[in-house]
Amino acid sequence: MSKKRNIVLITFDSLRADHCSFMGYHRETTSTIDKMAKRGLYFVNAISSSVPTGPSMMGVFTGDYCPIASDDFSGKRWREEFRRKKTLAEVLSQRGYDTGAFHANPYVSSFFGFSKGFKYFNDFVRENEIRTLTTDSKINAFFVSIRRLIKKEGTNIPWEKYYDRILGWVEHASRPYFLWVLLLDTHIPYLPPKECRKWCKVNNWQLIYLFWKIQRRNWKCGGKAEIEKIRDAYNDAIHYADRFILKLWQDLEDDDPIFVIHADHGDGLGEHGFYRHPILLYEELIHVPLVIYNADVKGRIDKPVSLLGLAPTILELIGEENEFPSESFLHGGKDWVISQVFEGEKRKVAIRTKEWKFITGQKEEDELYYLKEDPYEQKNVINEYPELAKEMRRIAEIHVKQEKEKRRIRERISRLEV
Repeated sequence: MSKKRNIVLITFDSLRADHCSFMGYHRETTSTIDKMAKRGLYFVNAISSSVPTGPSMMGVFTGDYCPIASDDFSGKRWREEFRRKKTLAEVLSQRGYDTGAFHANPYVSSFFGFSKGFKYFNDFVRENEIRTLTTDSKINAFFVSIRRLIKKEGTNIPWEKYYDRILGWVEHASRPYFLWVLLLDTHIPYLPPKECRKWCKVNNWQLIYLFWKIQRRNWKCGGKAEIEKIRDAYNDAIHYADRFILKLWQDLEDDDPIFVIHADHGDGLGEHGFYRHPILLYEELIHVPLVIYNADVKGRIDKPVSLLGLAPTILELIGEENEFPSESFLHGGKDWVISQVFEGEKRKVAIRTKEWKFITGQKEEDELYYLKEDPYEQKNVINEYPELAKEMRRIAEIHVKQEKEKRRIRERISRLEV
């Protein structure tokens, strides 16, 4: 494996795997990533360890499951958890890497501890956005969102508006460097520039008004015509974000970096009656794209892989020993991987194999889906395969037991270190 290579980690916010053209989608949404996937290594069944962005990215950076509820925005608990764990940026900094990050997602801001290990961390997050997350009413949050849309700032800043800052950091960074960029252009409300639209026929203000109506009904889906409008806008947003990859690829050619491209989670588009990404574990939310380019690894891996393996994979790519609790996925996938979320104290767990999906804690009844014939999980076959369901349930129970034990050990060690 190559050593001391520059590394570029690109995270798409809310990009689902089945809407990427290199994964077989009927629209050419990801033409640049398609080329990288063809020339590099891509993963057919990459699974996020959690939903939404915060828990998922904690898993990416620490190689471990996030134990914090997805709707906990207090900040203190997140920072305490990061204090106990090593992060990818921290390890790379110790190995001589310059480390920089650019994004506008408050859920992975320095307020929550995600800056740990980065020498430079620009999250564009203002105090009022944190206040909106943690204390403000929905009405005030809506008006803050409108202000961001008009001014194209905060969570609605397009990648072109801060692209020069990224290049500026790269120009002055020492070598080797680790660059992380999280793109919010694929996040609701899906508003790419007019010249980048291929499929959506309504203008920005019509989309904003439509999303406002949808938000008032708690993001529940309307009819087919509405879903198609949202899908068209989503596809345009993906197409626009893919242009960022093309431009960065061209501008960093002389640096010859390794590119690692993935998403934190996906978005619902009506498959289960919702938009956005509620605290659930359906495929549209946890099945994400994953591509490694320019790293002397090529092909495709069909077996499931968890994004928990991303940090150790990057360390293996540069010839460094793994310091994380998860394993590299360069040598193939697993028979199954696990994704989990906390909603308050309630834990929901999904077991994902290549063809099957088991979910417990999400509904009163456990769920089992045969993805080969039912990729959108419309038919629960839990009663048709009782033995398989029993084995899956046992895997979930063992996972929960192990996670609780690891948590107890970490807390004891943490108390002794204080």
